[in-house]
Amino acid sequence: MKRLGIYGCILLVAGLGGCALVPAPKPAPLQPEPEPVPVPVVAAPQGTAKELFKAGVDALQHGDGAKAKPLLQQVLVLEPNHKNASSLLLQIDANPVEMLGKEYFPYKVQPGDTLSLIAKRFLGDHFKFYILAKYNEITLSDNLEAGRSIKIPGKKPPPGKVTAATPVEHPVTPDVSNLRLAEAKKLYSDGRFAESISTLEHIQAEGGGNAELSDFLITVYVAYAKKLTSSGQLAEANKLLSKALIAYPGNERLRKISDQIDVHRNAEQAYEEGNQLQSSGQLTNAYAAYAKTLRLEPEHAGAKAALAKIRPQVVEAYYADSVRARRRQNFTEAISSLDKLLEIDPNHELAKSNRNEIKAILDREQLGRQRK
Repeated sequence: MKRLGIYGCILLVAGLGGCALVPAPKPAPLQPEPEPVPVPVVAAPQGTAKELFKAGVDALQHGDGAKAKPLLQQVLVLEPNHKNASSLLLQIDANPVEMLGKEYFPYKVQPGDTLSLIAKRFLGDHFKFYILAKYNEITLSDNLEAGRSIKIPGKKPPPGKVTAATPVEHPVTPDVSNLRLAEAKKLYSDGRFAESISTLEHIQAEGGGNAELSDFLITVYVAYAKKLTSSGQLAEANKLLSKALIAYPGNERLRKISDQIDVHRNAEQAYEEGNQLQSSGQLTNAYAAYAKTLRLEPEHAGAKAALAKIRPQVVEAYYADSVRARRRQNFTEAISSLDKLLEIDPNHELAKSNRNEIKAILDREQLGRQRK
């Protein structure tokens, strides 16, 4: 027993010594904290509230809600009570069916209609053009072709109520209208007539029209119609003036330019007829068509050149006709041909001489009949 006790002590000491020789585990190294992700700095759009609001509206009219959103948000930073900016911001993220309802009726777009005008007429607020565009899955709300059928939310109003638009609580401010009018004038001075017209028509549709704007819009209509006419785009010019005359039916400037374009169109038709007759060898008829062109449009360069080119041949043809008619004893026809020749060339001495001879023959025949 005493020996076992000694052995036990030895084993206990050896065990304790072994434990002391095992190194203690090292603590795990601390993981470095992740660096914070830098937050992108977004520069706030620069400009006055009215400039930013105009830019936001323009972006929405082109279907660009992402571009319009920061612009309208900055408007609210500058003017927290800007209700139109708040309304448009709400429309950008809104579900159009949830906002406007499932019930709708069809509407056929009329000439001169815009979504702003339609929204004002049926929804009571022209600034609801964007949600109405989303409701109809229209991307470009400023490009609405006549004759298209769109959905108008709600119940169809009874006849006679459609044209009576609900008054808009917050129309376009005079400052915004003046800013856009200045933009339209700049586009006009740059010769960008179509864009100027589009800007002016949008101002009117949004309730910002006045006598100055209407007068300037008519000026741009006239200038653009002249440009289209001079470039041979008569159909486009007529289409433009038809739209303008619907809006301003009694305007003398529009009526005058419309009449001028009608005359120009008739002159061009006569000129083309002359070209076709000349190509087929009918020179006398071609000459008559070119002469008609110059009566309608005295400075028509093409008709002037064509007449100068074929005049000698036409004179010769009329003289030949008169000779053949005289040989057949058809003196009346001979004089008619000579008269046409002398209208073209009053100094044609041979034609004048022959006419005098034939006239003398006719006078003698008439005297003889009277004596009988």
